[in-house]
Amino acid sequence: MTITTDRPVESRHQPVAPRPDKAAGRGTPWSSSLSRTARWARRHFAKESGVVILLCGAAYLTIAILLDFVYRIFPGDAVSRMANAFYILYSRDPHIAAIGFVWNPGQTIGDFVFLVFKDVWPPLATHDMAGSLVCVLCMTGAVHQLRSALQEWGVPRIPRLVLTALFALNPMILFYSGNGMSEAMYLFTIVATCRYLSRWFLQDDLRSLVYAATALGLAYLDRNEAVGSAVLSGSLVLITTFMRTDGPRRTRVMAAFSDTTILLIPVITTFVGWAFTSYVITGQPFQQYSSQYGTSAQARVSGGTPVGLSASLMTDFHFVESMAPLLPLVLVAVLVVAWRRRDALVLVPLATVGGALGVDLAGYVVGAIAGTYRYFIVTIPLGVLLVGILLSAPSARAARTTVNGAFNTPGRRVKAPRDSPPSRLRQRLSVAAMTIVAIVAVAPALPATAKEMFSSTNGGDSSGLLSFVFDRQLTASDLTVKNHYSAVLRTDQYIEGLNLPDGDILVDNFSGCIPDILTTISNPKLFVIPNDRDFRQVLADPLTFHVHYMLDPPPTGDGKLVSLNIAYPTLYATGDRFTKLVHQFPATNLCIGDDRLFHVIGHPNVG
Repeated sequence: MTITTDRPVESRHQPVAPRPDKAAGRGTPWSSSLSRTARWARRHFAKESGVVILLCGAAYLTIAILLDFVYRIFPGDAVSRMANAFYILYSRDPHIAAIGFVWNPGQTIGDFVFLVFKDVWPPLATHDMAGSLVCVLCMTGAVHQLRSALQEWGVPRIPRLVLTALFALNPMILFYSGNGMSEAMYLFTIVATCRYLSRWFLQDDLRSLVYAATALGLAYLDRNEAVGSAVLSGSLVLITTFMRTDGPRRTRVMAAFSDTTILLIPVITTFVGWAFTSYVITGQPFQQYSSQYGTSAQARVSGGTPVGLSASLMTDFHFVESMAPLLPLVLVAVLVVAWRRRDALVLVPLATVGGALGVDLAGYVVGAIAGTYRYFIVTIPLGVLLVGILLSAPSARAARTTVNGAFNTPGRRVKAPRDSPPSRLRQRLSVAAMTIVAIVAVAPALPATAKEMFSSTNGGDSSGLLSFVFDRQLTASDLTVKNHYSAVLRTDQYIEGLNLPDGDILVDNFSGCIPDILTTISNPKLFVIPNDRDFRQVLADPLTFHVHYMLDPPPTGDGKLVSLNIAYPTLYATGDRFTKLVHQFPATNLCIGDDRLFHVIGHPNVG
């Protein structure tokens, strides 16, 4: 019996190569490890993708540092999401359920990973650097996924890099790349879903379908808009697999349901799992809509005038148009080109990214969400991806397919025609034309987005926090934003000066700057908050549980939803007979609005 191997047979008479001279420092494990690391770095970061990742990561990290340490801009939603992770570790009652269930936990979980090291570097909490680092990583990932999708679609290098740069440098992308909010993770997961689902669409690659499913599940953990993407993407997978599967109808139906199940299992699991966990712990499966702190409740107490259907649609159109001014024209053009090519790849970004955008558009019309500019941020990658498909070359894609009806069907590889190759001049002219199209179609979004970010019609978006950075003459509003963090620290100093024991102040952390105070004060265990398991008992009778102070905001606007004002409607105005006013904080920043600190001197309803 003869055994063959792939290894070449060496003659025993051949001279043996000398071993490396360890005494000279060559061939040691340390030097070999350094050599392998250097080769890995050259192989990965010298490529186009590595350069893009390094440049975006450095730029976004710089923005995060400027926002957190120079301008000290901390959007309320960003601090609240980070604070939910903070409560798990450092509150008076640390436990996993302190994460809260009003908002999806994706950003909070990411923040939690960095907050573990808060004792090593306190600014992870005090300056929300934990949230900013999550945004830096996710937005860099979003840029990478978008560039990779364009490359896999066959967009030539120069227009591909131009489109990538126009996306990465959009003012909304820059701001949300380091401000600690959930938009960066949202974009990363949605664009990743689009990239891998398009790869499956072209190649019928099961691994890519699993990657897309995983990204879609993670997208729902971060934002509810992923439901729209899941519905449209699942429908696309169902129809596509059915149409391109051979065999009897039963076989095609089973294959279609199998692929659709693979795509939707992660998002269904996260949807049901999060709702079930919320129901078991809080009694409400969807607190964002049913909780006293949810979006619907905030809309009810906002006191705003109802917006009609036509006005809502006009706001939707205005926000989308400002983020992608030429999107309608691009959409028509890409659909016409797709029809002529018999190439339905355009359906993938429309289903994944467009599905998420559709939820926001419909949500504002029905009043489920506020008309806030940042909710429509997926318009930016959608416009870039559609332009990318317009400029893509189906013949240059890695997996070429035959066509069956309107859908690409995997089959034999299509050989390129054996015509004479185009001249170098013609190639250069083609690339130049594509680059011009990319610039003309996408570049107008940059000034239009920047203008809307500073507009008073953007629904009070957190982008307005940047005004004092660019205004030459600071207004009263600019000064309020600029001095916000200093005012929070002064509030911390006053409370610390009281020298109170742990658990001595009852407060609802939905109120104003309470999350800012809890994450910057030296001892957050001073406060009893709704995330604590005994909050309701303490609220019913503070003195019995040795709580001697209550911090209460005015019962106006969102203050109507604060637990203290619900339990004791006259507390803020009169002290409700069982408390005595100790101090009133001035309304000198973004969220402390004449909050009052009361000393508990008796039991509720006792004279």
